[in-house]
Amino acid sequence: MKIGVKKIIVYMIMCFVIIMAMAPKVQAAGLVIAFSKSTANVGDTITIRVTGNEVKGNVKLTVSGNATLKEDTVSLDNGPASVDLDVTGTGSIKVVATSVDDMQDSETGTPYSTGGTITVEGTSDSSNNTTSEEESSNANLSNLGIRPNDFSGFKPGTTTYNVTVPEDVESVEVYATAQDSAATVSGTGSQTLAYGENTLSVVVTAEDGTTKTYTINITREGEEETGETEGETEIINGLSNITIGDLELSPAFKKDVYEYTVQYIGENTSLDIQAVPTDPDYTVEILGNEDLKEGENIITILVADGEGNNVATYQLTVNKSLVDEEALAKEEEERQQQEQRKMFMIAGGIIALILIIVIIIVIKRRRNRAYAEEFSGVPFAGINDEDEYDNDYDNYNDDNQFDNYNEEPLNGQNEFSQKEDNDDLQTEENNQEMSIKLDFDDSKEKEEKEKAKRDFLEGYNSDYTDEYEEDRPRRGRKKGKRFK
Repeated sequence: MKIGVKKIIVYMIMCFVIIMAMAPKVQAAGLVIAFSKSTANVGDTITIRVTGNEVKGNVKLTVSGNATLKEDTVSLDNGPASVDLDVTGTGSIKVVATSVDDMQDSETGTPYSTGGTITVEGTSDSSNNTTSEEESSNANLSNLGIRPNDFSGFKPGTTTYNVTVPEDVESVEVYATAQDSAATVSGTGSQTLAYGENTLSVVVTAEDGTTKTYTINITREGEEETGETEGETEIINGLSNITIGDLELSPAFKKDVYEYTVQYIGENTSLDIQAVPTDPDYTVEILGNEDLKEGENIITILVADGEGNNVATYQLTVNKSLVDEEALAKEEEERQQQEQRKMFMIAGGIIALILIIVIIIVIKRRRNRAYAEEFSGVPFAGINDEDEYDNDYDNYNDDNQFDNYNEEPLNGQNEFSQKEDNDDLQTEENNQEMSIKLDFDDSKEKEEKEKAKRDFLEGYNSDYTDEYEEDRPRRGRKKGKRFK
């Protein structure tokens, strides 16, 4: 059987298309935004979850409609981030998430962006009733700063600020005003500054208990001139240890480190936090450890001296999830690896099958070629045997020359001569008749052999092989007449 090059190419293309169709699809980089509810009533709080696929860094959130975001910037460095949205009126609310920190789409050259819409049900009357009956969850500030060396650029949705003050500024006064008159603010007033980094926190507690922490990082220039003991006393003021059950702080606790991250998996709405002050006269206040929600939660630990002055502020960022996202991600990764292994096995099987088919075709073609060479010698051997047969016949005539009859007879020489002439004439006629018959037989035999050869070659070139056998015709030796 003969397979053309075109057919092999078609088979290879079909196998390639099948493999490409079965190959796992790679998801493009981008942002995904999801809402805890697709419809809401006035006064509801919607949780917005932002997930980045191959997108890290900060993501800015903007809202259009009757709603307020508790934070307008979230970080995706540690995975998906969540933020609450307060619905204040009816109509459609659209939230758009846009990547910052130079994260851009490689194809379009623009920042990654996505959005979603929520439909708010109810009327203005129902919104007024809802607002009057429910407690406010607004924990935003309308202003924030320090005196002296105040900073600019305050935004209610921005929670972290950095400022540098001269070395002669030993203390600053922190001021802040809540947007909602029912909210309370802590962490304001006079704050003593040490040389180097100082972290001050202002915590806003809404009417319904929702908290929000604003952080001011103040760098005081210069170096401390006092002795090591005095400097050490300044550094260790605050907490000597923080423990949260069996959870692990990141980084590990140090007295002079004031920001930590905690990963919590479970359904509890509060954590068992143990904060030990460096001075037994210090008081410790923990804010934001109630009604923990899925996603990011900020817990603030305030340490004050006996006079109520703030000594140190520690901030805990608790990332809460109901399920172990890392375990799920690992399981998903293992599943994808299994799928890839499966795909490779299928592709390998297809390639192996193709190789087997090609090998079978090559072996069969070689076998057919060998068989053709062997078989062609049977029907076609003897095509050129006519000369040999003619030579045999001539030799046969040469061997039977009638030398004995050429002797001169003793009696009846004329009669014998006449008889000999008649016999010679008959022999010549017989020889002519035999030659015509032999030529006819040879011509017929040649046609039969040529037909057998054509049939064999046509069968060999039509993708199949038929066994062909032909009995060689036996030739009887033609004997001439012998004269007695």
